[in-house]
Amino acid sequence: MVVRSAVGTVITVVLVVIAVFVLGSIVAGYPAPVSYVETDSMQPQLDPNDGFVGVPRPLAGDISQGDVVTYRAKQIGGGGLTTHRIIDRTDEGYITKGDNNGFNDTAAGEPPVKRAQIELVAVQNQGELIVIENIGEVTLAIQSFLGAVIAAIGLESIGATNPGVLVTVVGLVLVVGGEAYDAVTADNKRSISRSLADRDRIDSRLVLIGLLVVVSLPLLSVMMLPSGTTDMSILGTESPATDDPSQAAPGNFSKSNLSFENPQPVPMVLIVEPASDGLDIYNQTRFVGAGETASATVRVHAPAETGWAVRVRSEQYYLPLLPPSVIHGLHSIHPILALTAVLSVIWIPTGIIYWFTVGFGYIKLRDVN
Repeated sequence: MVVRSAVGTVITVVLVVIAVFVLGSIVAGYPAPVSYVETDSMQPQLDPNDGFVGVPRPLAGDISQGDVVTYRAKQIGGGGLTTHRIIDRTDEGYITKGDNNGFNDTAAGEPPVKRAQIELVAVQNQGELIVIENIGEVTLAIQSFLGAVIAAIGLESIGATNPGVLVTVVGLVLVVGGEAYDAVTADNKRSISRSLADRDRIDSRLVLIGLLVVVSLPLLSVMMLPSGTTDMSILGTESPATDDPSQAAPGNFSKSNLSFENPQPVPMVLIVEPASDGLDIYNQTRFVGAGETASATVRVHAPAETGWAVRVRSEQYYLPLLPPSVIHGLHSIHPILALTAVLSVIWIPTGIIYWFTVGFGYIKLRDVN
């Protein structure tokens, strides 16, 4: 029983970590770590509806030739998420291609892919993807079921893809399912109640983890949902219009002021920075009140030759629970470090209060006769 209990605890912790990772990715605006393809462009490794395991870009490290990535296309397939392999890297970005396609994405009209466009990097083992067959069909079935539940409880107008709605509905389904299971197996549980005595208590540390997750998800939503990247196109031309900041002489630059609005009902710290080459941004870190706007000076460099070039800027919002200078310093190391530090302002006092009021040990759920 001790071994079985330990195994059960390990499985529970692993499932909790996976659930937090998946929900955290969704809240942060990235596709689920287990995604799937809809076409045959990545055959023979991926058939339509086959899934793969991916890592969100901020956690993926260096991205290089041979990596399979999911990126937000601008042209191919009408735009949207595309999963292809990186076959080359240029000054303008990555060149991608489907393994089963006879031409690369640039030849199909897709500009070179910027790093900021990449959402997931597929996990590979000795060049082979980790394939989950037909996961697309399962995903569509689950989405249909959750959509029906969302419509049934009147949350359809909020949006079936809203992370808060998804977390609420999944939690509701689990609670109802658990209660139904208890009702069906009540008689059996009486006959083996003594052997299940250990299941009538719960480790308070797991409860604390669940509490911190529940508190963190809406805070992450507030910070991550308005964050993202924005393309800035500039035309290199020999006769640029003086009043058009999207034009400049080849090798030169245009300079302008951009406004950024805080769409959240609370004040935020906004960090605007380049997410590609050919872009300079001044006054990168600003405190922005609820519903207010802030401005930053932007210098966009034109390509060395005539023609269009795409530059990318990144906008990241943080709750002002730490001084803006501290947030900026942590963000410059890695955005995840800054997010963790901001959330720690909530985690640490919550954990201390929980320790003094509840303690770390086992909580008895009910008496066992």
